[in-house]
Amino acid sequence: MSDHEHAVAIPGKLEVSRIKQWFAGKTATQLAGLLFIFTAWEILYRAQITSELLFPSMVDVLSQFWLRSGELFMRVGVTFSYIGYAMAISLFLSFFLTFLSMKSEAVASIMEMILAMMHPLPSVALLPLLIIWFGLGSFSLLIVVLNSALWPIFLNAYTGFKTVHQTYIEVGRNIGLRGIKLFWHVILPSALPYLITGFEISWARSWRAAIAVELVFGAATTSGGIGWTIYMSYFDMETPLMIASIFTIAVVGVLAEKLAMENLEKKTVLKWGMIQRTETMGAQ
Repeated sequence: MSDHEHAVAIPGKLEVSRIKQWFAGKTATQLAGLLFIFTAWEILYRAQITSELLFPSMVDVLSQFWLRSGELFMRVGVTFSYIGYAMAISLFLSFFLTFLSMKSEAVASIMEMILAMMHPLPSVALLPLLIIWFGLGSFSLLIVVLNSALWPIFLNAYTGFKTVHQTYIEVGRNIGLRGIKLFWHVILPSALPYLITGFEISWARSWRAAIAVELVFGAATTSGGIGWTIYMSYFDMETPLMIASIFTIAVVGVLAEKLAMENLEKKTVLKWGMIQRTETMGAQ
C-alpha cells in the first residue's frame, strides 16, 4: 500500500468507527425507542381496535406536526413569553430573599414557613382565587407560573449558598478577594450545582403550569400558547392536531434539556469537576 493510500485509509476507518459508536450510543438508542413507539402506535391504529377519531394514525399526527409546525412553535413562543417573565422575576426574588434569609434568622424562619406552605401547593389550585381577584387574563397566568418557578429556585439558592464551605471563603480572602469579587469567584461557583438544579426544576414546573393554565385561560383568547391549541383541537375534535400539539411539548422539553441544561452543566460544574459525569450522560 502506498503512502497516499495509507493516508486515505486511516480517515476512512476513523469515520466508520465514529458511525459505529453513534449507532451504539445514547442518541441512537433513544431514536430507536421513539421509532418503536411510533410503529407500535401505527400497528394498533391499523388493527382498528377503536374509532379513528379517538385513536388517529401516527402518520396523520406527524403530518399535522410537519404541516403546522410553524403555528405550533409560534404558540410555544407565546407560552415561553410568560415563562420568561416568571423565571426572570423568580431569579431576582430568589437571590433577594436568599440574601435577607442569610442576614437574618428571623427572615429565614419566616421564609422557611412560607416555603413549607407554598412549595408543595399546586399552582393550579390558585386559579379560582386569581380569577376572582384579577379576572381571566394574562396577569393571572403570570402569577400562577411565577408561583411554580419561585420556590424551587429559592430553596436551592438558599441551600446552595448556606452550604458553601467556609474553607473556600477563607482561601478566597487570603488571596485578596473581597465583596463582589469573593461572591463572583468563590461563593457563586460553589453554589452553582444547587442553582442549576433549582433552575431545572423551576423550568419544568413553570412549563407544566403554563400549559395547564392556558387550557383554561387560553380558551378565552385567540392569542394563547400551545395549551390553547390543545384546548381548541379538543373542542373541534381534531385529534391528530391535539396529539401533534402534545408531541410539540415533548419535543420542546427534549430540546431544552439537550441544548440548554446539559450544555450548561458541561460548561460549568462538569468542566470544573464539581459533579461527576455518569456513564449514561457520557454516552453519545
